[in-house]
Amino acid sequence: MLLEGLFTPAAQERIGIEVECGLVDERVGQSAPYDGPCGSRSLLDRVRRELGAEPIVEGEALVGVQLAHGAQLSLELGGAIEYSSPPYQSISALVATARRDLGVIASLAARSGLALLPGGLVPFTPRERIPWAPKPRIDIMRRYFRGLGAAAAYAENVMGLTLSTQTTVDYLSPEDFREKLSLLVKAAPIAAALFVNSPIEEGRPTGVLSRRMQMWGFVDPRRCGVLGFAVRPDVSAADVVEWGSALPMIYRRVGDGYVPGPERPFRELVEHGFGDGTTPGLDDWRGHLSQVWPQVRARHTLEMRAFDGLPWEAFAAAPAFCVGLAYDPPARRAALALLDGLTAADLAQASEDVAVKGLDAMVGDRSVGATAEALLGLARQGLLARVRAGVEAPGVEHLLDPLGDVVRGGVTFAERAVSDWTGPMRERPAALVAAGRVPA
Repeated sequence: MLLEGLFTPAAQERIGIEVECGLVDERVGQSAPYDGPCGSRSLLDRVRRELGAEPIVEGEALVGVQLAHGAQLSLELGGAIEYSSPPYQSISALVATARRDLGVIASLAARSGLALLPGGLVPFTPRERIPWAPKPRIDIMRRYFRGLGAAAAYAENVMGLTLSTQTTVDYLSPEDFREKLSLLVKAAPIAAALFVNSPIEEGRPTGVLSRRMQMWGFVDPRRCGVLGFAVRPDVSAADVVEWGSALPMIYRRVGDGYVPGPERPFRELVEHGFGDGTTPGLDDWRGHLSQVWPQVRARHTLEMRAFDGLPWEAFAAAPAFCVGLAYDPPARRAALALLDGLTAADLAQASEDVAVKGLDAMVGDRSVGATAEALLGLARQGLLARVRAGVEAPGVEHLLDPLGDVVRGGVTFAERAVSDWTGPMRERPAALVAAGRVPA
């Protein structure tokens, strides 16, 4: 099996997003259970019936639906809801469809007293009350992470409580892959300072701007964080294969179920087989690469995973930022020049510091705030170039305005959230949910 075969350039540049929202009781903010009339299964079934969606089932459990136009709504490991768009050529069309779909789903959820709550972390559910989805691989994953000890101290929190808006972009050639991967990896921890938005855990401010980023540092360092090799000028898909194939599988698909993966690097399984007379195929390799969670995940697309989810009115800033930087060649190359010289160690340290300090952190000897502001300016230039080329609708650059407000005011989404929580909301969960939910 040629492992590099999964890294096939696309014929055109399209955009996809995944928007994760807590599914919570609107009165107390706790995550909804799976079963019952006010549970996630009931919501998925209502979406299936009323929108004519196709069910997605694991075993006998309904865990998602596919909408007629290709979008998916799926149940995350800890009961959150993930909306996955089909690919679009323009952000304008993508965002319009996502807003419409999520608004309809929020209306259906509201009938049961449930709210879709975007952000970076489900703010009130404690770890011991995570309503785990009925997905067989979850128990395998939890056992695997428990076996890692302190290195995976927050794995269950990450699996069950963290939220993000992830953007997927295409690459058109090996050279395009190199430029885009290097750019996104270098930009990720710096740009994340514009998005920090998870300061509240179990109803209390933590003193940290992105508890989500901090938790990701304690999952499995081999599978997560900065792709250090991507800072090299000659990075290629072969480097991703080398890195990914050196890791063991957490689980693998056998028939209609899942079993724990062998405790051997994937590359050894390719050479020697699973030990049961079978050898890995491309589906196993694809599944294995879904079991790694770096800030930027490289497969047949590049997926930016580094950012906290933003408030509903600002969620589109994530795809706008990524596309503005990655899809306009002059903006992309200017950003690469700006970030030149940063090392993997610089990026790893910045990832730790940004979680606590946000824009006040440093990356190497540079200010994160100043560098993030420069990247934001380049992203805006890239979007304007796409408007001039007729790819985007006029005004799409204004999707970045919420990030511009952060830069100009020096106040992050996280700081605003804490101020609201301890001030006008008077630390009432119902008030936070009412202010932050996707409008029904």
